[in-house]
Parts: sequence; structure tokens; C-alpha cells
Amino acid sequence: MDAKRLLIAWVLLSLTVTLPGCSNGNDVPGGSGLLEADEVIVSAEAAGRVESIRFGEGSQVGEGDTLLIIDPSRLELELESALAGQQVAQAGLQTANLQLEKARESERFAGAERDRIASLVKSGTATQKQLDQLEHEYAMAALGQRTARANISAIKAELTKIEADINRIRRQLQDCYPVAPMKGTVTEKLVEKGELLAPGKPIAKISRLDTLWVKVYLPTADFADIKVGDKATVDTEAGGKQYGGEVVWTSEEAEFTPKNVQTRKSRTNLVYAAKVRVANSDGHLKIGMPVFVTIEK
Repeated sequence: MDAKRLLIAWVLLSLTVTLPGCSNGNDVPGGSGLLEADEVIVSAEAAGRVESIRFGEGSQVGEGDTLLIIDPSRLELELESALAGQQVAQAGLQTANLQLEKARESERFAGAERDRIASLVKSGTATQKQLDQLEHEYAMAALGQRTARANISAIKAELTKIEADINRIRRQLQDCYPVAPMKGTVTEKLVEKGELLAPGKPIAKISRLDTLWVKVYLPTADFADIKVGDKATVDTEAGGKQYGGEVVWTSEEAEFTPKNVQTRKSRTNLVYAAKVRVANSDGHLKIGMPVFVTIEK
């Protein structure tokens, strides 16, 4: 009886060792990686001294929030000068329009007088000299009208230039108030109050910490069944709470791993990258934190 029990126990043990080899097809694909965030570095577009700063490292900012103020006084003076020049040009345009009306009236009157004297010359009651004088006055009135039109065109062109200058200055003034291009957390403060900025100088780094992402590399066999939209589970290597994720990108071509090894054997070790985005619902996940990702088939 004891011999039979020993035989049954041996058979069950053999099955227990053998069966896991048959279930490899149900293994969940996964890999490890470091958490990263969508980040943007905000840079100055205007030159000038930092007048005030409205953020600090760790500050929460919304899209469109003003980050700092670059001294706008010089540009404000330029804008006032341009606006005054615009008013002068507009007054000049009104004068030129009046001159055109005067030239039109002079041309009309000179033309009527010319025609009247011409009829009198035919009847012998007026001289040719009188007619020549009126022909000259009519020609001068027509020239005055063309001159007035040319003056109006020149003033309008000047007004167009002044308006362009005003828009340029206003755009530069807007650049004195750099804003956050997206909602997020300031993870790096790169300027100080009183600092003299040049265009292109970095101001701050803003990161989206409410959702992070991790890139993992999968062997060909696991990657074949992975597609965008697949659900994933993200777990910190230290253990603890698990987070739900989603595959948002998959590589279109394979890579060698490791990349710096060029032996014949390494060329067979092809892997594909997949990017998984995870909601940082409780704020515990941090940039650079190592995590392990498993992807549901």
C-alpha cells in the first residue's frame, strides 16, 4: 500500500514540473522602464530685465498663466510714440482729402470758364489771350488734383507702416509677459528676479505630472499581439499599489538589444518598443521611478 502511495506521489510531482512548460503561451508580456513625463521648457522671446516672477519650483500653473514680467517700459514708450505718429498721419490724411476736394472744385470752375471764354472767342467778344490763360488755369487745377491724390496715397502708405510698427511693438510687449504653454507643475526654475534676459533664454521647465509614461521593450514573440489601446498594469519595483495604464504607441521597427553590441548572436535579439501612459491619480508616481509593466493580450 505504501508503495502505491509513493508511485502516485511521484507521478503527481512529475506532472507539476512538466505542466508549466505547456502554459508559456499564457505568459503576460511585460518589461521594466523608468517613468517619464511630457515636459516643455519655456524660453524668453523678449530681451530685458526680469521685473517680477510669479512661479516657483513645484508651483501648479495653468495654460496661459503669466510666468514672469520682463520690464516693458522701453516698449511702452515706443508704442506711445508710434500712436502719436499715427494721429499726426491721420490728421495729414484729412488735410490731403480737403486739398483734393479743393483741386476738384478748381478744375471744375476753370473748365467751365474755359468753355465760356472759348464760345466768346468764336463770337469775337473775347481774346485768344484770355482763353490761353484759362487753359493754363484748367491744366494747373488738373495737376493739383493729381498731386492731392498722390499725397493721399503717400499718407495712406505711411499709415500702413505705422500700423505695422504698432502691431510689432504690441507683439513685443506681449512677449514681456511669457505664459505657460500647458497645464502642469514647474519642475525647474531657471531665472531669478533682476536677471537680464536675452531672447531664447530658458525660463522654466513645466511637466505634466498627472499622467506619466514609460517605454518598455518587448521581444518579437510578445510584441506581435500588442496594439495601441491595450490595457496595462504598472507596478513600482518596490511593490505596493498598482496603476492602470494604456498602450499609446508601438514601434514600427525592431531594435537590437543591447545597441552597442554588434556580435552575430546579438543581432538575433530583436526587440520592439511600446509606450504606456499611466494616470498618476494619487501623485505617488515620480519622474525617473523604475516600474514594471505588464500588458494584457
